[in-house]
Amino acid sequence: MNSIVIGLQWGDEGKGKIVQKLSRSHDWIVRFSSGPNAGHTVYHGDTKMVHHLLPSGTEKNFLFIGRGTLVDLETLNSEINEISKIYPDIKERLFISPYCRVITPIEKWQDGAIERMKGKKSVGTTGRGIGPTVSNDANRIGIRLFDLFDEEHLKEKVALLAKMSDFDGKSVSDALLEQFKKIKDRISEVNVKGSVLFEGTQGIMLDPMYGTYPYVTSTPTIPSFAFYGSGLKSENHEVWGVFKAYATRVGAGPFPTEVFGEAGDALRKRGSEFGATTGRPRRCGWIDLPQLEYASDVSDVDHLVMTKADVLNGLEKVGVCTAYDKEITPYDLENVKPTIEYVKGWKDLESSEFSDFVSIVERHLGRRVDYISYGPSEGEIFQRKG
Repeated sequence: MNSIVIGLQWGDEGKGKIVQKLSRSHDWIVRFSSGPNAGHTVYHGDTKMVHHLLPSGTEKNFLFIGRGTLVDLETLNSEINEISKIYPDIKERLFISPYCRVITPIEKWQDGAIERMKGKKSVGTTGRGIGPTVSNDANRIGIRLFDLFDEEHLKEKVALLAKMSDFDGKSVSDALLEQFKKIKDRISEVNVKGSVLFEGTQGIMLDPMYGTYPYVTSTPTIPSFAFYGSGLKSENHEVWGVFKAYATRVGAGPFPTEVFGEAGDALRKRGSEFGATTGRPRRCGWIDLPQLEYASDVSDVDHLVMTKADVLNGLEKVGVCTAYDKEITPYDLENVKPTIEYVKGWKDLESSEFSDFVSIVERHLGRRVDYISYGPSEGEIFQRKG
């Protein structure tokens, strides 16, 4: 059985750990979307690593970066060097689609310039060049990995792209080719044999079509994109939806259950809520059940995984958003009024009060929470009984 792991909130739900655990029962781990704006924090034994482009996996998995992924060659090579210290044979198990779009310094510059131009309307991007790379690709002037196999052709394309900036096209081309040489022999489509785990990035509420537009990312996050974005087929698969016991969001955009002031700061500190990619402090709030119901339905989730449940241990009371004052419309979440109910807090995850909290979530979503994650390492997770 193939699996797709996706986030049900605004990203940062702890998907990397879940992918790492499930990877042990799959042969291939596949990235199908996003780029180095995503960060999955994973523990390989005692070694902590933030994956921006490399799929999360173990010493047994084959890794594939599918065509829907945006690649920053410098970031990718840096990650390969880092993880090679853990898995010396990693390159032999890594494959990268030639259709991947390439992020250049020009797009990174464009990213910052566009955000500054927007002023108060900026959405708070990571500045990694994601949006401009997608935009340039749609305008047929973007760079794909297959362009780098033909040096003269690449220089012509980069020269055209450079006209949109003050960059010297030759310098950009030379830098890209230097990085390209290091992974050239890993660029290939794959003939997959065995089970596949499709590794999603960010969260459903950041999907450009199904999320809180315009405060979204630039590439799809919904599980149905896994096949289009990877180039692989799957007749039998299950969707794993990951969510926190509370909620967080990075950057601008609607966040109905956000907690402000000292309470929000306390929650942020408890959960160490700072971005794995940017280090930015995350906005924190209570769990939002109408939002989770929407995301679960859009994703057609088969299994629910609650993460960071232990962060709320010891609180006197825990907030739960049970309703809005009107029907959920993602692009209009700024104008909803949430109903926040407070339930009794719990001492630890064995407390009956925590079981009651999980039951409230299950009743509202109409789905069972199969796993509870309570720490950063792979082993700190348990399957619920019954």
